[in-house]
Amino acid sequence: MNNIIKYAALISAITFMAGCALLGRGKSDDTQQQGSVISNGSEQLALMYNPYSTTIHPKVFAKKHNLEDIDLYVIINDGELLFSKANAQKSNTAVIKIFYKVMESYENTELIDSCTRTINFAKEASSKTYAIKLKLKPQELKKFVIQTTVTDLLRGKMSIHFTEIDKTDPFSEDNYMVTKLDNMQPLAEHYIKKGDAVRVDYLCNSIWPTMITGNKPHEPTIPLLPYMSDPAVEDTTIFYNIMKENASYTLRGREAQIYASTADTNYNRNFVLPCFDGDFPNIDTPDEMMLPLAYLATPEEYANLRQAKAKKLAVDDFWYSCTRDIRRAKELIKVFYSRAIISNLLFTDYRKGMLTDRGMVYIVLGPPKILAITSTSEVWTYKDTKSGQKIRFVFRRTSTRLSDEKYVLRRGTEFKNVWDKAVSSWRKGTIYTF
Repeated sequence: MNNIIKYAALISAITFMAGCALLGRGKSDDTQQQGSVISNGSEQLALMYNPYSTTIHPKVFAKKHNLEDIDLYVIINDGELLFSKANAQKSNTAVIKIFYKVMESYENTELIDSCTRTINFAKEASSKTYAIKLKLKPQELKKFVIQTTVTDLLRGKMSIHFTEIDKTDPFSEDNYMVTKLDNMQPLAEHYIKKGDAVRVDYLCNSIWPTMITGNKPHEPTIPLLPYMSDPAVEDTTIFYNIMKENASYTLRGREAQIYASTADTNYNRNFVLPCFDGDFPNIDTPDEMMLPLAYLATPEEYANLRQAKAKKLAVDDFWYSCTRDIRRAKELIKVFYSRAIISNLLFTDYRKGMLTDRGMVYIVLGPPKILAITSTSEVWTYKDTKSGQKIRFVFRRTSTRLSDEKYVLRRGTEFKNVWDKAVSSWRKGTIYTF
């Protein structure tokens, strides 16, 4: 039994974001009444949460300096690109196309502005990460959405990303730039790992030019199951340091905790950067592997797992008890924790993604069949192709002192039958996919 779980072999880093066809084209005269492909939802949009839909996984985000000075960043690793010498220069070259479209909202996707840029990359001896910066054209709208599509032209694979801009908000995440000190590349993730060193810059040049820094211990709270009552309001207290920092300062991840900065003298808005132990987003310790088991185990079983002295053996035994077959147990482990890693990559805010509401649903049920994105929520629809049964999970977007985009599941008793069926499937040794 001690050999069922070989962490390094079974759980590898899955670095992906999303891929699907270009969405959201529409006319302004009907978007107000009927919404758009994005806000109404589609199977194509759901590919954003499917790890096998594309081979190209760039990170896309925006940073704003003031009302008109906004940069769009695309971070891409050349290891994901297809290189070819089938060109006039006979040089080993990859080609990507970046297309962005500005629209008023997810509901009104009429084209306001757009830009296309094609970039050639020459193959280098060692792997390289590129940070491409595009200057957005000035927009009259105070709030808008950018839809960015990045395409590997030689391979014919693409990914799509959405970025929201509120020019009137000087304290949102896009007013802070984090740069890695080892290579001076922009940090594309929403977190750092213990031992990392970064520079934090507050970009807004029209607001108070100093920041106050603080921290908050990590609290690995397990979300309540979908059919339980809505959780209580979370504690968002920040322990601020007395000393003020300049608008640019160095942060070293010495402890696994939530680091915070604010330029808001009322202390209501923070830029948070969680620092995680280990090889996050991978899951490589028995303690980490136990956390998402709360979604499958009974409360008594989970308490016993957490209290076990031989934690690795306890996790092995849990999975073996589901199958009584080592080979099948390994298959369950591989899929279950791959979904947990994907959740860490996609849904991490100030908490690990696997401990968020979206991560919980993703791990147990798999990726949604239909995804809709609105100005206030994400809606995941699962559909049984045989019976036609559908069930919708609505994740409401809320803003707290620790996150501009925390997604909270609208819980209800209607989820109990589906959830129990999924848990029963896992416990009987069958990977559950709706």
